[in-house]
Amino acid sequence: MIPFIKKSASFHALVLRWSRFFLWAFLFTTSAQAAVWKPLHSIEKEWLVYQSSWNSFLPYIPSQHYAYHSKSIQLSNREYYQAYLTIKPKETYHLFIDGAFQRKLEKGELIRFSLDSLLKEHHKEQVIATFYSSTLEGLPGELSIDKKFDQVIAQNREVQLFLNRASGVYTHFFTLGFLAILAFLGLLFAGFNRYFQVYFRFSDWVNWESKENAIVKSPFSLANLYVLFILSFLIALMAFYNGITYRSGDAFFVNEENYSTLMPSLWFIFSRTLLAYLIFIIQYFIFQLFANLFKLKSVANLHFFKSIQANIQFFILVFISIGLYAVYRGPAYSIDLEIVSYLLNAYVIIRFVYFTQVFNKVLSVNRLSLYAYLIITEAIVILFGIRELIFPQYT
Repeated sequence: MIPFIKKSASFHALVLRWSRFFLWAFLFTTSAQAAVWKPLHSIEKEWLVYQSSWNSFLPYIPSQHYAYHSKSIQLSNREYYQAYLTIKPKETYHLFIDGAFQRKLEKGELIRFSLDSLLKEHHKEQVIATFYSSTLEGLPGELSIDKKFDQVIAQNREVQLFLNRASGVYTHFFTLGFLAILAFLGLLFAGFNRYFQVYFRFSDWVNWESKENAIVKSPFSLANLYVLFILSFLIALMAFYNGITYRSGDAFFVNEENYSTLMPSLWFIFSRTLLAYLIFIIQYFIFQLFANLFKLKSVANLHFFKSIQANIQFFILVFISIGLYAVYRGPAYSIDLEIVSYLLNAYVIIRFVYFTQVFNKVLSVNRLSLYAYLIITEAIVILFGIRELIFPQYT
């Protein structure tokens, strides 16, 4: 015989009632927290309108296309894995996909379309979604590209995965970057030792004259071109680091897969190296052109040599400083590269003052002509060439 059986029955009923309440409450809160929608991309500036006279879609301009009864958007899932098109119409519309009727969208109804399923259904990589209403004015409502995350598990796992991948990108970048620079400088030291000593002779900062006439007079010798390649490679590395840090200024860094894999990253660095190399070659011809124009014929070759010498010393010091500081602070720390961009500006100003003082001492030249020459050959090339290449978001 079980003691207190009658009291136990009422107690168990109460416990059962409360347990059911907590069960339903748990299920409700779990379902509420299990999935959250987060916007990946706003498309409010990507609307299109169809122009029959052009037989094509043109960008939506409010002042011209406000009263159009149909507005369109181009959809693609290439940049957004497992994403959804989220629509909240401000009135009732008819949705067309590539001109074919898809469904009716009721006012105020929250609707989500899977981009993967939508494009798979139409067997295309991108489609045109058109919203039509006989009373449509302006844009058809709130639209965005969203993705569903598990708030408790999947989101944490994704954040952890991102941190792991991000740290891997930074670690691999600095490891390979430092090794590549050491290899290139080692080859310069072993194969062109005289050039190595001349280009890294810091005392030349305070001496305009150079005893290395053969090096100065042959700017396109193999060794000089190789030094120019190392300098261009350094600038490309800094452009890549700025890109993976801020993911702005270049479409390459919009998709993490681009800079998380080796070959696309190498191609980006190679293309930026080639572009920087071209900028410096053009700078030499600018030196020649404006030196002749301002009657400074004896200056161009020596000026170009001094410019490359100062540039390679400066950018090596900056890149090594950034690399050591970034490794010391860890990948989670974001270096404020705007400070580095200001440092580059200060470097250009110091060079400008330096060359002004030197030219005034060694040459008999009109000061206004000298200023114009230096602004064109130094400030414009560095500030609007190299600076734009490394820090596109600050220009």
